[in-house]
Amino acid sequence: MLTILKRNGRREPLDITKIQKYTSAAVKGLINVSQSELEVDAQIQFRDGITSNEIQKTLIKTAVDKIDIDSPNWTFVASRLFLYDLYHRVNGFTGYGTLQQCFERCEAEGRILLGLREKYNLAELDAYIVPDRDLEFNYLGVKTLYDRYLIKDRNGDPIELPQHMFMAISMFLAQNESDAMGWAKKFYDMLSKFEVMLATPTLSNARTTRHQLSSCYIGSSPDNIEGIFDGYKEMALLSKFGGGIGWDWTRVRAMGSFIDGHKNAAGGTVPFLKITNDIAIAVDQLGTRKGAIAVYLEPWHMDVKDFLDIKKNSGEERRRAHDLFPALWINDMFMKRVVDDGIWTMFDPFDVKELTELYGDAFEKRYIELEQDTTIVKEHTKAKDLWKKILTSYFESGSPFLCFKDSANRANPNDHYGIIRSSNLCTEIFQNTQPNHYLIKVKYEDGTFVTYEEDEIVKVDSGIEKPANKVTALDSLGGRPVYIVEKEKVDGSTAVCNLGSVNLSRIH
Repeated sequence: MLTILKRNGRREPLDITKIQKYTSAAVKGLINVSQSELEVDAQIQFRDGITSNEIQKTLIKTAVDKIDIDSPNWTFVASRLFLYDLYHRVNGFTGYGTLQQCFERCEAEGRILLGLREKYNLAELDAYIVPDRDLEFNYLGVKTLYDRYLIKDRNGDPIELPQHMFMAISMFLAQNESDAMGWAKKFYDMLSKFEVMLATPTLSNARTTRHQLSSCYIGSSPDNIEGIFDGYKEMALLSKFGGGIGWDWTRVRAMGSFIDGHKNAAGGTVPFLKITNDIAIAVDQLGTRKGAIAVYLEPWHMDVKDFLDIKKNSGEERRRAHDLFPALWINDMFMKRVVDDGIWTMFDPFDVKELTELYGDAFEKRYIELEQDTTIVKEHTKAKDLWKKILTSYFESGSPFLCFKDSANRANPNDHYGIIRSSNLCTEIFQNTQPNHYLIKVKYEDGTFVTYEEDEIVKVDSGIEKPANKVTALDSLGGRPVYIVEKEKVDGSTAVCNLGSVNLSRIH
């Protein structure tokens, strides 16, 4: 007599009717699928000691392999089989336990917010849950939910089921409402019916001890080493808790630019983007997916051609960033030059910082003035040639994303307070940002201090006038010896947005 090894380690006689019970339920109510076809095509080689897990995986794989355009319902068969397996892994039987049991398991593992369940009548919410809504999942949906969002214990085993997850998230979101019970039920209905689906950080973090719910962030790097590396820290912390990032790099000086008066000392934006790429890999989004960072540059930047090549599979690998999402922040002036088959001029932002602060007519006026200025370094190319390079990059790598600076800023409701410098990873969020600003902080031996702008001219007691960033501890000001000179950060503005996706087909 053949035996089967159950998940709990117990052996029992192999009963084919139990398998048929699950295959029958998996195809119930679905057209163009067949229980017998599933069982025959699975070609399960029964042997003594076969595991229930092995049988389940074979059936799921068989159903997945049968999904095609003519028989789409096999995706629901695979989903149901996956769910039956998930129920057993969590509860030991096919079905749901109580919401309280779910909370107790998750609390014991330290995976869920303590005190959340005490704010609600769990029995009433448990009675409101509709387990059959699990049948709305297709295979990709439930597999993604399992891989990324369901709470697991320290061994990686699931301890939460989909409807419990939706209810726990709803409880978390509604906890401060005056009618928390009512709103938890409303939120649960919207989520479990797929009328609204929340963004990854909310699905991952709501109900847990990680309270970062926002999905999109945009920021900007200044043109100094302190600001660039402070930006790296900010990106890492945002990515750690699931945020997707859009970051503006246009202010960073171009390759071959000046550093401290030395020409050709700057490495440009690409080496810094390479580090950004490594941050996206090293700091993934809670293990659910890789870090996701879009990097933005305006097309007048001298590094734009190298920027377009960062995802190429050929060329010098040290100048490649395959895991970033490059994006161009295009002004109307560039597109006009493309249409007119004109010449496009590229500048070093070290010389033309003001272009990052202008848009529309003001940008065009200043851009033309700078083109005619013979004292600054510039490069020229045919606008159409640069546009062809952009399109070629699209063909080869699917990037860069294209966003339009002037259109975004003309529609900006907050144009009285700053400028939009980039969009986010999905090119859908347009909000003002401002990079960090840094002052020179001169501390005296008596503990007092004074701050200056970096380029502000300071006269030291020796009679020499020099920029504030050249003042050292060997100097004295107004008869007071300098103890130390530091840089003081003035925080800029990083924009944040959190959106769920609305399923309009489910709204009546």
